[in-house]
Amino acid sequence: MDRHDEHHASQRELAALQQDFPGFRIWQEAAGQRRRLVAVRREHGTSPHTVVTADLAELRSLLAGNRQAHT
Repeated sequence: MDRHDEHHASQRELAALQQDFPGFRIWQEAAGQRRRLVAVRREHGTSPHTVVTADLAELRSLLAGNRQAHT
């Protein structure tokens, strides 16, 4: 496996993230030979506005941290 594909998220993982965080549009995109995950808020006032990372766990943590801050 190419080291750049280590963080490649499956469609199942992306669907689970979207279900867990419906306040964000979440997708994966190619950036050269690397892949990155992008989450953008759906509504004004939601924070963070945008998260860009190659790490699925980091994305989940950042979005979950936002949820905990507002509960």
